[in-house]
Amino acid sequence: MEYPTIRTLLCIPRRSYSWSVATTLRAAIYSLVIICFHQAYAEQTAPIVVRYPASDSNPYYYKRVRYYVEILELALNKSDRKYQLEKISLPFMNESRSKTNLLNDVYDVHWLNAQPSLDKDLEAIRIPLCKGLTGWRILFIRPENQKEFSIVKNLKELNNYTAGHGNDWPEAIRYESLQLPQKLSGSWKGLFYMLKQKRIDYLSRSALEIYDEEDAFPELGLKIESRLVLHYPETYYFYVNRNNQQLAKDIKVGLERAITDGSFDKVFNQYFSEKLKRLHLDKRRVIEMPTPTDARLVADQKAQPSYWFKK
Repeated sequence: MEYPTIRTLLCIPRRSYSWSVATTLRAAIYSLVIICFHQAYAEQTAPIVVRYPASDSNPYYYKRVRYYVEILELALNKSDRKYQLEKISLPFMNESRSKTNLLNDVYDVHWLNAQPSLDKDLEAIRIPLCKGLTGWRILFIRPENQKEFSIVKNLKELNNYTAGHGNDWPEAIRYESLQLPQKLSGSWKGLFYMLKQKRIDYLSRSALEIYDEEDAFPELGLKIESRLVLHYPETYYFYVNRNNQQLAKDIKVGLERAITDGSFDKVFNQYFSEKLKRLHLDKRRVIEMPTPTDARLVADQKAQPSYWFKK
């Protein structure tokens, strides 16, 4: 017995089948086509899930996490595709660990401190997420040392004081390159206690984070230095796996559109404008701290100067 093809069933001649059978078959096939169409449409319109990592362990860092997530969501919403963010809860990690996670598809995107070691293997969306203000550094000091720091004018004079940095901070590499005194710690909290105990003379934090940490350890009685700002090219970029070119393109397009229509600045100002006003960066003495490894970021600044903060 030969079974009719779908094409035959859709054009069933009356002489071969009864009217009721032909109608039933046509209805069944029509329903099947509609179902397949809706499934295909649903697959096309379902949001693309984008995973990002986040740690809730440090409340001061988590404030900045919220900013980066909001900027990421803004960029994706302004792209030409429908995306949905998914948080991957992980312990706090350094850049090298996150690089490994991105390469192994543990998640899809992360905001990371731009470094040549990351650029070798990952795709960076080269739009500064904080306008480069992570490279404008304000100092925590002991209150009794304000007078000393008020007269520091250059790197040579800064060389008389010892900084504190985390073992894996990019700043540690910079200080080593510039041959500036520093002591390292594996503990963010420990650095504040090192400053109190006079094991270091200052702890530099970005202009965007220092006020978040001002009251972290009130028992130590530390002070935000009032006259200086250290500066070098530094920023956070979104990074993705190089196999994820479409996501990289969409984030870039979304960020550019958000900058153009002012929505990027709206989010940025909600988080940081008041803090920046309090710092009076325009009245502080700037000490530049460049190194040869800054070449790529310097090129980025020259390519899109409006994306970067200027004093």
